Amino acid sequence: MKNQRLHRVFEGAMILSLSSLIAKILGAVYRVPFQNLVGDQGFYVYQQVYPIYGIGMTIALTGLPVFISKLIAEQPDEAGKRRVAQQLLKLITPVSWLILVGLWLLATPLATLMGDRQLAPIIQSVSLMFLFIPLTSVTRGYQQGRYIMTTTSISQLVEQIVRVVIVISVAVISVNVGWNVYQMGTWAMGAAAAAGLSASIVLMPTFKKMLTGTKQAGSINELKIIARRLLLEGGLICLFASLVVLLQLIDSFTVQQALVAKGETPAMAKSLKGIFDRGQPLIQLGLVVATSVSASLLPSLTISFIEKKEVEFRRIYRSLMHLCTTLACLATAGLVALMPEIDTLLFENANGQIALSINMISIIFISLITTYSSVLQSINRFRSTVAALLAGIGVKIVINFFLVTKLGIAGASFGTVISLSVALLIIWMKMPSELHAVIEGKTFGMKLAIIVMAMMAVAWIVAALSEMIFGHSRLAMIPNVFLPIIAGVIVSAVGIIRLKLFTVKEVLVFPGGRKILNLLTHSQKTEE
Repeated sequence: MKNQRLHRVFEGAMILSLSSLIAKILGAVYRVPFQNLVGDQGFYVYQQVYPIYGIGMTIALTGLPVFISKLIAEQPDEAGKRRVAQQLLKLITPVSWLILVGLWLLATPLATLMGDRQLAPIIQSVSLMFLFIPLTSVTRGYQQGRYIMTTTSISQLVEQIVRVVIVISVAVISVNVGWNVYQMGTWAMGAAAAAGLSASIVLMPTFKKMLTGTKQAGSINELKIIARRLLLEGGLICLFASLVVLLQLIDSFTVQQALVAKGETPAMAKSLKGIFDRGQPLIQLGLVVATSVSASLLPSLTISFIEKKEVEFRRIYRSLMHLCTTLACLATAGLVALMPEIDTLLFENANGQIALSINMISIIFISLITTYSSVLQSINRFRSTVAALLAGIGVKIVINFFLVTKLGIAGASFGTVISLSVALLIIWMKMPSELHAVIEGKTFGMKLAIIVMAMMAVAWIVAALSEMIFGHSRLAMIPNVFLPIIAGVIVSAVGIIRLKLFTVKEVLVFPGGRKILNLLTHSQKTEE
Protein backbone atom coordinates (compact mmCIF):
# COMPACT_ATOMS: atom_id res chain seq x y z
CA MET A 1 0.00 0.00 0.00
CA LYS A 2 2.85 2.36 0.90
CA ASN A 3 4.72 1.58 -2.36
CA GLN A 4 1.55 2.15 -4.34
CA ARG A 5 1.08 5.56 -2.71
CA LEU A 6 4.70 6.51 -3.39
CA HIS A 7 4.29 5.43 -7.01
CA ARG A 8 1.25 7.70 -7.31
CA VAL A 9 3.24 10.59 -5.81
CA PHE A 10 6.06 10.06 -8.30
CA GLU A 11 3.75 9.63 -11.29
CA GLY A 12 1.68 12.67 -10.33
CA ALA A 13 4.79 14.80 -9.86
CA MET A 14 5.98 13.85 -13.34
CA ILE A 15 2.63 14.83 -14.89
CA LEU A 16 2.64 18.15 -13.05
CA SER A 17 6.27 18.80 -13.97
CA LEU A 18 5.53 18.22 -17.65
CA SER A 19 2.55 20.60 -17.69
CA SER A 20 4.57 23.18 -15.74
CA LEU A 21 7.37 22.88 -18.29
CA ILE A 22 4.99 23.54 -21.18
CA ALA A 23 3.40 26.46 -19.32
CA LYS A 24 6.82 27.98 -18.55
CA ILE A 25 7.90 27.73 -22.17
CA LEU A 26 4.67 29.41 -23.28
CA GLY A 27 5.13 32.07 -20.61
CA ALA A 28 8.62 32.87 -21.87
CA VAL A 29 8.16 32.60 -25.63
CA TYR A 30 5.08 34.81 -26.06
CA ARG A 31 6.93 37.89 -24.80
CA VAL A 32 9.21 37.89 -27.85
CA PRO A 33 6.46 38.54 -30.47
CA PHE A 34 4.75 40.79 -27.95
CA GLN A 35 7.84 43.02 -27.63
CA ASN A 36 8.28 43.00 -31.41
CA LEU A 37 4.71 44.29 -31.81
CA VAL A 38 4.60 46.93 -29.07
CA GLY A 39 8.26 48.06 -28.94
CA ASP A 40 10.51 48.79 -25.96
CA GLN A 41 8.15 51.37 -24.38
CA GLY A 42 5.16 49.05 -24.74
CA PHE A 43 7.20 46.24 -23.25
CA TYR A 44 8.23 48.56 -20.39
CA VAL A 45 4.57 49.30 -19.59
CA TYR A 46 3.69 45.61 -19.56
CA GLN A 47 6.73 44.53 -17.56
CA GLN A 48 6.35 47.27 -14.93
CA VAL A 49 3.09 45.73 -13.74
CA TYR A 50 3.87 42.12 -14.68
CA PRO A 51 5.47 41.28 -11.27
CA ILE A 52 2.07 41.82 -9.59
CA TYR A 53 0.59 39.25 -11.96
CA GLY A 54 3.62 37.01 -11.44
CA ILE A 55 3.20 37.03 -7.67
CA GLY A 56 -0.52 36.26 -7.93
CA MET A 57 0.11 33.50 -10.46
CA THR A 58 2.86 31.95 -8.34
CA ILE A 59 0.55 31.91 -5.32
CA ALA A 60 -2.31 30.35 -7.30
CA LEU A 61 -0.25 27.78 -9.20
CA THR A 62 2.54 26.65 -6.91
CA GLY A 63 2.76 28.45 -3.55
CA LEU A 64 -0.66 27.79 -2.01
CA PRO A 65 -1.45 24.50 -3.82
CA VAL A 66 1.80 22.95 -2.53
CA PHE A 67 0.98 23.93 1.07
CA ILE A 68 -2.71 23.00 0.76
CA SER A 69 -1.87 19.61 -0.76
CA LYS A 70 0.30 18.88 2.26
CA LEU A 71 -2.57 19.70 4.66
CA ILE A 72 -5.04 17.66 2.62
CA ALA A 73 -2.71 14.65 2.43
CA GLU A 74 -2.42 14.65 6.25
CA GLN A 75 -6.17 14.00 6.67
CA PRO A 76 -7.14 10.36 7.30
CA ASP A 77 -10.37 10.30 5.28
CA GLU A 78 -12.22 12.06 2.47
CA ALA A 79 -14.53 13.93 4.85
CA GLY A 80 -11.53 15.40 6.66
CA LYS A 81 -9.94 16.45 3.37
CA ARG A 82 -13.08 18.31 2.31
CA ARG A 83 -13.51 19.92 5.71
CA VAL A 84 -9.95 21.27 5.70
CA ALA A 85 -10.34 22.49 2.11
CA GLN A 86 -13.50 24.37 3.10
CA GLN A 87 -11.72 25.92 6.09
CA LEU A 88 -8.88 27.06 3.84
CA LEU A 89 -11.35 28.59 1.42
CA LYS A 90 -12.87 30.62 4.27
CA LEU A 91 -9.41 31.94 5.19
CA ILE A 92 -8.00 32.61 1.72
CA THR A 93 -11.05 34.21 0.10
CA PRO A 94 -11.28 37.38 2.25
CA VAL A 95 -7.49 37.88 2.09
CA SER A 96 -7.37 37.51 -1.68
CA TRP A 97 -10.34 39.80 -2.24
CA LEU A 98 -8.86 42.33 0.20
CA ILE A 99 -5.71 42.38 -1.94
CA LEU A 100 -7.89 42.99 -4.99
CA VAL A 101 -9.62 45.95 -3.33
CA GLY A 102 -6.33 47.29 -2.00
CA LEU A 103 -4.64 47.18 -5.41
CA TRP A 104 -7.66 48.80 -7.05
CA LEU A 105 -7.89 51.66 -4.54
CA LEU A 106 -4.13 52.17 -4.21
CA ALA A 107 -3.36 51.85 -7.92
CA THR A 108 -2.47 55.52 -8.32
CA PRO A 109 -0.13 55.71 -5.29
CA LEU A 110 1.57 52.48 -6.42
CA ALA A 111 1.95 53.80 -9.95
CA THR A 112 3.42 57.01 -8.55
CA LEU A 113 5.95 54.99 -6.53
CA MET A 114 6.88 53.25 -9.78
CA GLY A 115 7.51 56.68 -11.26
CA ASP A 116 4.64 56.63 -13.76
CA ARG A 117 1.09 57.57 -12.70
CA GLN A 118 -0.28 56.38 -16.04
CA LEU A 119 0.29 52.78 -14.92
CA ALA A 120 -2.66 53.04 -12.48
CA PRO A 121 -5.38 51.55 -14.77
CA ILE A 122 -3.02 48.68 -15.66
CA ILE A 123 -2.57 47.88 -11.95
CA GLN A 124 -6.35 47.94 -11.54
CA SER A 125 -6.73 45.62 -14.52
CA VAL A 126 -4.31 42.99 -13.18
CA SER A 127 -5.84 43.18 -9.68
CA LEU A 128 -8.99 41.44 -10.95
CA MET A 129 -7.12 38.14 -11.15
CA PHE A 130 -7.20 37.93 -7.32
CA LEU A 131 -10.96 37.36 -7.58
CA PHE A 132 -10.29 33.81 -8.79
CA ILE A 133 -7.26 32.83 -6.69
CA PRO A 134 -9.25 31.31 -3.77
CA LEU A 135 -11.10 28.90 -6.05
CA THR A 136 -8.13 27.94 -8.21
CA SER A 137 -5.53 27.59 -5.44
CA VAL A 138 -7.70 25.61 -2.99
CA THR A 139 -9.12 23.31 -5.67
CA ARG A 140 -5.67 22.58 -7.10
CA GLY A 141 -4.26 21.93 -3.64
CA TYR A 142 -7.23 19.70 -2.77
CA GLN A 143 -6.67 17.54 -5.84
CA GLN A 144 -2.89 17.41 -5.42
CA GLY A 145 -3.38 16.34 -1.79
CA ARG A 146 -5.40 13.42 -3.14
CA TYR A 147 -2.54 12.68 -5.60
CA ILE A 148 -4.67 13.69 -8.60
CA MET A 149 -2.45 15.97 -10.70
CA THR A 150 -4.31 15.98 -14.01
CA THR A 151 -6.84 18.57 -12.80
CA THR A 152 -4.11 21.06 -11.91
CA SER A 153 -2.20 20.28 -15.11
CA ILE A 154 -5.15 20.86 -17.43
CA SER A 155 -6.26 24.03 -15.65
CA GLN A 156 -2.70 25.34 -15.70
CA LEU A 157 -2.32 24.82 -19.44
CA VAL A 158 -5.77 26.29 -20.21
CA GLU A 159 -4.99 29.34 -18.05
CA GLN A 160 -1.65 29.99 -19.76
CA ILE A 161 -2.94 29.42 -23.31
CA VAL A 162 -5.92 31.75 -22.80
CA ARG A 163 -3.69 34.47 -21.37
CA VAL A 164 -1.08 34.23 -24.12
CA VAL A 165 -3.68 34.29 -26.88
CA ILE A 166 -5.37 37.37 -25.40
CA VAL A 167 -2.08 39.23 -24.81
CA ILE A 168 -0.84 38.67 -28.37
CA SER A 169 -4.29 39.53 -29.79
CA VAL A 170 -4.33 42.77 -27.81
CA ALA A 171 -0.87 43.65 -29.14
CA VAL A 172 -1.99 43.06 -32.74
CA ILE A 173 -5.19 45.09 -32.25
CA SER A 174 -3.22 47.86 -30.54
CA VAL A 175 -0.89 48.21 -33.52
CA ASN A 176 -3.75 48.27 -36.03
CA VAL A 177 -6.10 50.53 -34.07
CA GLY A 178 -3.44 52.90 -32.78
CA TRP A 179 -3.86 52.57 -29.02
CA ASN A 180 -1.22 54.20 -26.87
CA VAL A 181 1.00 51.90 -24.80
CA TYR A 182 -1.04 52.42 -21.63
CA GLN A 183 -4.33 51.45 -23.28
CA MET A 184 -2.60 48.41 -24.71
CA GLY A 185 -1.16 47.52 -21.30
CA THR A 186 -4.55 47.78 -19.58
CA TRP A 187 -6.18 45.34 -22.00
CA ALA A 188 -3.16 43.04 -22.04
CA MET A 189 -3.12 42.75 -18.25
CA GLY A 190 -6.86 42.09 -18.34
CA ALA A 191 -5.87 38.74 -19.80
CA ALA A 192 -4.87 37.64 -16.28
CA ALA A 193 -8.48 37.84 -15.06
CA ALA A 194 -9.81 36.15 -18.22
CA ALA A 195 -7.27 33.35 -17.77
CA GLY A 196 -8.24 32.97 -14.11
CA LEU A 197 -11.90 32.69 -15.12
CA SER A 198 -11.02 30.02 -17.70
CA ALA A 199 -9.09 28.00 -15.11
CA SER A 200 -12.01 28.37 -12.67
CA ILE A 201 -14.41 26.93 -15.25
CA VAL A 202 -12.13 23.92 -15.72
CA LEU A 203 -11.86 23.42 -11.96
CA MET A 204 -15.55 24.07 -11.19
CA PRO A 205 -16.74 20.40 -11.14
CA THR A 206 -14.02 19.53 -8.61
CA PHE A 207 -14.74 22.71 -6.65
CA LYS A 208 -18.44 21.79 -6.31
CA LYS A 209 -17.52 18.27 -5.23
CA MET A 210 -15.12 19.69 -2.67
CA LEU A 211 -17.87 21.81 -1.12
CA THR A 212 -20.33 18.94 -0.74
CA GLY A 213 -20.36 15.62 1.02
CA THR A 214 -19.49 16.69 4.56
CA LYS A 215 -21.78 18.42 7.02
CA GLN A 216 -19.31 18.43 9.89
CA ALA A 217 -18.04 21.95 10.44
CA GLY A 218 -14.50 22.42 11.67
CA SER A 219 -13.97 23.74 15.19
CA ILE A 220 -12.70 27.24 15.94
CA ASN A 221 -9.52 25.71 17.35
CA GLU A 222 -8.93 23.78 14.12
CA LEU A 223 -9.50 26.97 12.11
CA LYS A 224 -6.91 28.80 14.24
CA ILE A 225 -4.35 26.02 13.74
CA ILE A 226 -4.92 26.03 9.98
CA ALA A 227 -4.70 29.83 9.90
CA ARG A 228 -1.40 29.76 11.77
CA ARG A 229 0.03 27.14 9.45
CA LEU A 230 -1.27 29.03 6.43
CA LEU A 231 0.50 32.17 7.58
CA LEU A 232 3.80 30.50 8.50
CA GLU A 233 4.23 27.45 6.26
CA GLY A 234 2.11 28.68 3.36
CA GLY A 235 3.67 32.11 3.54
CA LEU A 236 7.18 30.62 3.44
CA ILE A 237 6.39 28.49 0.41
CA CYS A 238 4.84 31.47 -1.42
CA LEU A 239 7.88 33.60 -0.54
CA PHE A 240 10.26 31.03 -1.98
CA ALA A 241 8.17 30.48 -5.12
CA SER A 242 7.92 34.25 -5.73
CA LEU A 243 11.63 35.06 -5.30
CA VAL A 244 12.36 35.88 -8.95
CA VAL A 245 9.16 37.89 -9.37
CA LEU A 246 9.83 39.84 -6.16
CA LEU A 247 13.22 40.88 -7.54
CA GLN A 248 11.46 42.03 -10.72
CA LEU A 249 8.99 43.99 -8.59
CA ILE A 250 11.90 45.82 -6.93
CA ASP A 251 13.15 46.69 -10.42
CA SER A 252 9.70 48.08 -11.27
CA PHE A 253 9.91 50.49 -8.34
CA THR A 254 13.54 51.52 -8.79
CA VAL A 255 15.03 51.17 -12.28
CA GLN A 256 13.01 53.74 -14.25
CA GLN A 257 13.26 56.36 -11.50
CA ALA A 258 16.97 55.70 -10.98
CA LEU A 259 17.57 56.18 -14.71
CA VAL A 260 15.81 59.56 -14.57
CA ALA A 261 17.91 60.47 -11.51
CA LYS A 262 20.98 59.48 -13.54
CA GLY A 263 20.04 62.09 -16.16
CA GLU A 264 17.98 60.17 -18.72
CA THR A 265 14.77 61.70 -20.05
CA PRO A 266 11.56 59.95 -18.86
CA ALA A 267 10.95 58.62 -22.40
CA MET A 268 14.48 57.23 -22.69
CA ALA A 269 14.27 55.77 -19.17
CA LYS A 270 11.12 53.87 -20.15
CA SER A 271 12.79 52.53 -23.30
CA LEU A 272 15.89 51.47 -21.36
CA LYS A 273 13.73 49.70 -18.76
CA GLY A 274 11.99 47.92 -21.65
CA ILE A 275 15.40 46.84 -23.00
CA PHE A 276 16.42 45.61 -19.56
CA ASP A 277 13.20 43.57 -19.36
CA ARG A 278 14.18 41.66 -22.50
CA GLY A 279 16.24 39.52 -20.17
CA GLN A 280 13.19 38.05 -18.39
CA PRO A 281 12.05 35.63 -21.13
CA LEU A 282 15.67 34.63 -21.75
CA ILE A 283 16.17 33.88 -18.05
CA GLN A 284 12.93 31.89 -18.02
CA LEU A 285 14.05 29.81 -20.99
CA GLY A 286 17.44 29.28 -19.37
CA LEU A 287 15.78 28.13 -16.16
CA VAL A 288 13.54 25.74 -18.10
CA VAL A 289 16.67 24.13 -19.55
CA ALA A 290 18.51 24.15 -16.21
CA THR A 291 15.73 22.91 -13.93
CA SER A 292 13.29 20.82 -16.00
CA VAL A 293 15.42 17.66 -16.12
CA SER A 294 16.86 17.98 -12.62
CA ALA A 295 13.36 18.66 -11.20
CA SER A 296 12.33 15.17 -12.28
CA LEU A 297 14.76 13.77 -9.68
CA LEU A 298 13.11 15.56 -6.73
CA PRO A 299 10.25 13.05 -6.21
CA SER A 300 12.85 10.25 -6.04
CA LEU A 301 14.79 12.28 -3.48
CA THR A 302 11.69 12.76 -1.32
CA ILE A 303 10.73 9.08 -1.55
CA SER A 304 14.22 7.91 -0.57
CA PHE A 305 14.09 10.24 2.47
CA ILE A 306 10.64 8.96 3.49
CA GLU A 307 11.84 5.35 3.21
CA LYS A 308 15.03 6.27 5.15
CA LYS A 309 17.35 5.02 2.40
CA GLU A 310 20.34 7.22 3.29
CA VAL A 311 22.78 5.86 0.70
CA GLU A 312 20.24 6.24 -2.08
CA PHE A 313 19.29 9.73 -0.87
CA ARG A 314 22.91 10.89 -0.97
CA ARG A 315 23.47 9.39 -4.42
CA ILE A 316 20.38 11.10 -5.84
CA TYR A 317 21.35 14.38 -4.13
CA ARG A 318 24.83 14.27 -5.63
CA SER A 319 23.44 13.49 -9.09
CA LEU A 320 20.82 16.23 -8.75
CA MET A 321 23.35 18.92 -7.80
CA HIS A 322 25.83 17.93 -10.51
CA LEU A 323 23.15 17.82 -13.21
CA CYS A 324 21.59 21.12 -12.14
CA THR A 325 24.97 22.89 -11.98
CA THR A 326 26.00 21.56 -15.39
CA LEU A 327 22.78 22.53 -17.17
CA ALA A 328 22.67 25.97 -15.51
CA CYS A 329 26.30 26.77 -16.39
CA LEU A 330 25.93 25.60 -19.98
CA ALA A 331 22.66 27.51 -20.49
CA THR A 332 24.18 30.68 -19.02
CA ALA A 333 27.41 30.38 -21.00
CA GLY A 334 25.52 29.79 -24.23
CA LEU A 335 23.29 32.82 -23.74
CA VAL A 336 26.24 35.06 -22.82
CA ALA A 337 28.35 33.88 -25.77
CA LEU A 338 25.57 34.52 -28.29
CA MET A 339 23.87 37.49 -26.63
CA PRO A 340 24.38 40.01 -29.51
CA GLU A 341 22.97 37.53 -32.02
CA ILE A 342 20.12 36.35 -29.78
CA ASP A 343 19.21 39.95 -28.86
CA THR A 344 19.06 40.95 -32.53
CA LEU A 345 17.14 37.83 -33.61
CA LEU A 346 14.48 38.11 -30.93
CA PHE A 347 14.24 41.86 -30.33
CA GLU A 348 15.35 43.49 -33.63
CA ASN A 349 18.61 45.01 -32.31
CA ALA A 350 21.46 44.27 -29.91
CA ASN A 351 20.71 47.10 -27.45
CA GLY A 352 21.54 46.41 -23.82
CA GLN A 353 23.61 43.30 -24.52
CA ILE A 354 26.05 43.97 -21.64
CA ALA A 355 23.26 44.36 -19.08
CA LEU A 356 21.46 41.32 -20.48
CA SER A 357 24.64 39.20 -20.41
CA ILE A 358 25.25 40.09 -16.77
CA ASN A 359 21.63 39.26 -15.97
CA MET A 360 22.02 35.78 -17.50
CA ILE A 361 24.40 34.86 -14.65
CA SER A 362 21.34 34.86 -12.39
CA ILE A 363 20.26 31.60 -14.11
CA ILE A 364 23.03 29.76 -12.26
CA PHE A 365 22.15 31.27 -8.88
CA ILE A 366 18.38 30.80 -9.25
CA SER A 367 18.83 27.19 -10.38
CA LEU A 368 21.05 26.34 -7.41
CA ILE A 369 18.82 28.22 -4.94
CA THR A 370 15.79 26.36 -6.28
CA THR A 371 17.51 22.99 -6.08
CA TYR A 372 19.05 23.51 -2.64
CA SER A 373 15.73 24.78 -1.29
CA SER A 374 13.89 21.78 -2.77
CA VAL A 375 16.37 19.45 -1.09
CA LEU A 376 15.83 21.21 2.25
CA GLN A 377 12.08 20.94 1.71
CA SER A 378 12.37 17.20 0.98
CA ILE A 379 14.02 16.71 4.40
CA ASN A 380 11.48 18.96 6.13
CA ARG A 381 13.89 21.86 6.68
CA PHE A 382 12.21 24.35 4.39
CA ARG A 383 12.28 27.17 6.95
CA SER A 384 16.06 27.21 6.68
CA THR A 385 15.70 29.09 3.38
CA VAL A 386 13.69 31.98 4.81
CA ALA A 387 16.64 34.00 6.12
CA ALA A 388 18.42 33.53 2.80
CA LEU A 389 15.50 34.70 0.70
CA LEU A 390 14.77 37.71 2.91
CA ALA A 391 18.46 38.65 2.91
CA GLY A 392 18.60 38.45 -0.88
CA ILE A 393 15.50 40.61 -1.29
CA GLY A 394 16.81 43.08 1.30
CA VAL A 395 20.15 43.42 -0.51
CA LYS A 396 18.36 44.07 -3.80
CA ILE A 397 16.24 46.81 -2.19
CA VAL A 398 19.27 48.50 -0.62
CA ILE A 399 21.68 48.50 -3.58
CA ASN A 400 19.50 48.56 -6.70
CA PHE A 401 18.75 52.31 -6.97
CA PHE A 402 22.37 53.25 -6.27
CA LEU A 403 23.79 50.79 -8.82
CA VAL A 404 21.39 51.94 -11.55
CA THR A 405 22.28 55.62 -11.00
CA LYS A 406 25.97 54.69 -11.42
CA LEU A 407 25.86 51.97 -14.08
CA GLY A 408 22.50 52.29 -15.82
CA ILE A 409 20.54 49.11 -16.55
CA ALA A 410 23.74 47.09 -16.08
CA GLY A 411 23.53 48.18 -12.43
CA ALA A 412 20.11 46.54 -12.11
CA SER A 413 21.61 43.31 -13.47
CA PHE A 414 24.47 43.53 -10.97
CA GLY A 415 21.91 44.14 -8.22
CA THR A 416 20.07 40.95 -9.11
CA VAL A 417 23.23 38.84 -9.33
CA ILE A 418 24.63 40.18 -6.04
CA SER A 419 21.35 39.66 -4.15
CA LEU A 420 21.01 36.10 -5.48
CA SER A 421 24.62 35.29 -4.59
CA VAL A 422 23.95 36.42 -1.01
CA ALA A 423 20.83 34.23 -0.83
CA LEU A 424 22.68 31.23 -2.28
CA LEU A 425 25.59 31.61 0.14
CA ILE A 426 23.25 31.64 3.15
CA ILE A 427 21.28 28.62 1.87
CA TRP A 428 24.52 26.73 1.22
CA MET A 429 25.68 27.46 4.78
CA LYS A 430 22.37 26.10 6.14
CA MET A 431 22.68 22.79 4.29
CA PRO A 432 23.45 19.81 6.58
CA SER A 433 27.21 19.22 6.81
CA GLU A 434 26.80 15.57 5.82
CA LEU A 435 25.35 16.68 2.46
CA HIS A 436 28.26 19.06 1.86
CA ALA A 437 30.56 16.09 2.24
CA VAL A 438 28.70 14.23 -0.54
CA ILE A 439 29.69 16.82 -3.15
CA GLU A 440 33.32 16.54 -4.19
CA GLY A 441 33.61 19.82 -6.03
CA LYS A 442 37.23 20.21 -7.19
CA THR A 443 37.50 17.53 -9.89
CA PHE A 444 33.93 18.05 -11.06
CA GLY A 445 34.34 21.84 -11.06
CA MET A 446 37.56 21.72 -13.12
CA LYS A 447 36.05 19.40 -15.70
CA LEU A 448 32.90 21.52 -15.95
CA ALA A 449 34.96 24.72 -16.35
CA ILE A 450 36.91 23.16 -19.24
CA ILE A 451 33.70 22.04 -20.96
CA VAL A 452 32.03 25.45 -20.52
CA MET A 453 35.07 27.36 -21.84
CA ALA A 454 35.40 25.02 -24.82
CA MET A 455 31.70 25.37 -25.61
CA MET A 456 31.84 29.19 -25.43
CA ALA A 457 34.97 29.32 -27.61
CA VAL A 458 33.42 27.10 -30.27
CA ALA A 459 30.14 29.08 -30.14
CA TRP A 460 32.02 32.37 -30.64
CA ILE A 461 34.09 30.99 -33.54
CA VAL A 462 31.10 29.44 -35.32
CA ALA A 463 29.07 32.64 -34.80
CA ALA A 464 31.88 34.75 -36.29
CA LEU A 465 32.22 32.44 -39.30
CA SER A 466 28.46 32.36 -39.78
CA GLU A 467 28.28 36.17 -39.75
CA MET A 468 31.03 36.30 -42.39
CA ILE A 469 28.93 34.02 -44.60
CA PHE A 470 25.36 35.18 -43.91
CA GLY A 471 25.88 38.80 -42.84
CA HIS A 472 24.40 40.80 -39.93
CA SER A 473 20.74 41.27 -40.90
CA ARG A 474 18.00 40.08 -38.59
CA LEU A 475 17.13 37.24 -40.98
CA ALA A 476 20.81 36.21 -41.03
CA MET A 477 20.68 35.86 -37.26
CA ILE A 478 18.70 32.62 -37.65
CA PRO A 479 21.76 30.63 -38.85
CA ASN A 480 24.05 32.89 -36.81
CA VAL A 481 22.28 31.72 -33.64
CA PHE A 482 21.32 28.13 -34.37
CA LEU A 483 24.57 26.95 -35.96
CA PRO A 484 26.63 27.99 -32.90
CA ILE A 485 24.00 26.41 -30.62
CA ILE A 486 24.28 23.10 -32.48
CA ALA A 487 28.08 23.27 -32.39
CA GLY A 488 28.02 24.16 -28.69
CA VAL A 489 25.71 21.26 -27.83
CA ILE A 490 27.98 18.82 -29.71
CA VAL A 491 31.13 20.13 -28.03
CA SER A 492 29.45 20.01 -24.59
CA ALA A 493 28.22 16.44 -25.13
CA VAL A 494 31.62 15.26 -26.34
CA GLY A 495 33.35 17.02 -23.43
CA ILE A 496 30.96 15.49 -20.86
CA ILE A 497 31.58 12.01 -22.28
CA ARG A 498 35.35 12.29 -22.82
CA LEU A 499 36.09 13.90 -19.47
CA LYS A 500 33.61 11.58 -17.71
CA LEU A 501 31.95 14.51 -15.96
CA PHE A 502 29.32 12.20 -14.46
CA THR A 503 30.03 8.84 -12.84
CA VAL A 504 28.22 5.67 -13.94
CA LYS A 505 26.15 5.73 -10.73
CA GLU A 506 25.12 9.34 -11.42
CA VAL A 507 24.09 8.55 -15.00
CA LEU A 508 21.94 5.65 -13.78
CA VAL A 509 20.02 8.06 -11.52
CA PHE A 510 19.22 10.46 -14.41
CA PRO A 511 15.87 10.12 -16.23
CA GLY A 512 16.47 7.46 -18.90
CA GLY A 513 19.92 6.91 -17.40
CA ARG A 514 20.16 3.20 -18.25
CA LYS A 515 19.40 3.88 -21.91
CA ILE A 516 21.99 6.68 -21.97
CA LEU A 517 24.60 4.35 -20.44
CA ASN A 518 23.82 1.57 -22.93
CA LEU A 519 24.12 4.07 -25.80
CA LEU A 520 27.49 5.33 -24.53
CA THR A 521 28.78 1.79 -24.03
CA HIS A 522 27.67 0.81 -27.54
CA SER A 523 29.33 3.90 -29.10
CA GLN A 524 32.61 3.20 -27.28
CA LYS A 525 32.63 -0.43 -28.51
CA THR A 526 31.97 0.79 -32.06
CA GLU A 527 34.96 3.17 -31.87
CA GLU A 528 37.21 0.36 -30.66
